[in-house]
Amino acid sequence: MKTGLKRCVLLAIVFMVLLSGCSPIVEPDDIPEQFTIYATFFPVYALSELVLDGVPGIRLKQLIQPQDGCLRSYTLSDWDAYLMAEADAVIMNGSGLESFSGIYSQFEGEGPAFIDSTSSILPIATAGESEESSHLAGVNPWLFLSVDGAIQMTEAIAANMIMLDPDYEEIYLKNLDSAKKQLQALKDEIEQIMNGADLTVPVALMHEGLIYTAEELGLNVAVRIEHESGAWMDENEMNQALSLIGEANAKVVLIEKQAPDSIIRVLEEAGIQTALLDTLSNGNEALGSEGYFDAMKNNAEAIANALSGR
Repeated sequence: MKTGLKRCVLLAIVFMVLLSGCSPIVEPDDIPEQFTIYATFFPVYALSELVLDGVPGIRLKQLIQPQDGCLRSYTLSDWDAYLMAEADAVIMNGSGLESFSGIYSQFEGEGPAFIDSTSSILPIATAGESEESSHLAGVNPWLFLSVDGAIQMTEAIAANMIMLDPDYEEIYLKNLDSAKKQLQALKDEIEQIMNGADLTVPVALMHEGLIYTAEELGLNVAVRIEHESGAWMDENEMNQALSLIGEANAKVVLIEKQAPDSIIRVLEEAGIQTALLDTLSNGNEALGSEGYFDAMKNNAEAIANALSGR
């Protein structure tokens, strides 16, 4: 099996010939093999699509299908592992989002090249309310839930792709510049959506990644409650959460949209406004990069409405 780097070099040589003025006749056996790249989860796929757009020979796919639960808890299937082994490169989020990252060491120099899109940043440490050991402890890998974080990730993806595929550096840099402009425009649009929202309203966060969203929007975070995405809460856990929210005088709760209805119902019955947000765990590649932009704008609208009591 070829390494990702070797295949990148092979593709570069082939396409240098194709792009020269010789206009060669391409026989079936001369058609270059595609460079297959898998992005682990949807947000990684969406941001990678911005960077890899139009690069000759690149075939970008999403490795993990939509998930309702916490992405940290995903267990790699045999089929996932097979696809990963056959890939030329794998773009991952990093910082602990992929619980299966230990599999990378098994390739020992063979197989795909691995790109960590958050390796150059220091994610916000999780501020859980419990002192017990949890897989939610440590660094917070949900960087893509802020637009600034998404920009950092596109920069990391572009830098790594240029190292693997230097012959197309110009395209990667052009795509990166375009991606940053699009993301900045998204940030400006989100600011317009939030314009007039009362940012002094105390809010509670019931998803670890939403601290990125809250800090970028300048929300008044009164309390952060440790809760695994999509997980059910028993009566005792729910009562503890309500107690923390009450003590913090939080009026709005930010929680993932796939949270169990039972949690949402209890919060609303207690007179607490909820903002159901897309944490991008259940997206698929058919949505493309536009799916990321739409989700972020919809999240801003949901927050603005909740802060206004709508």
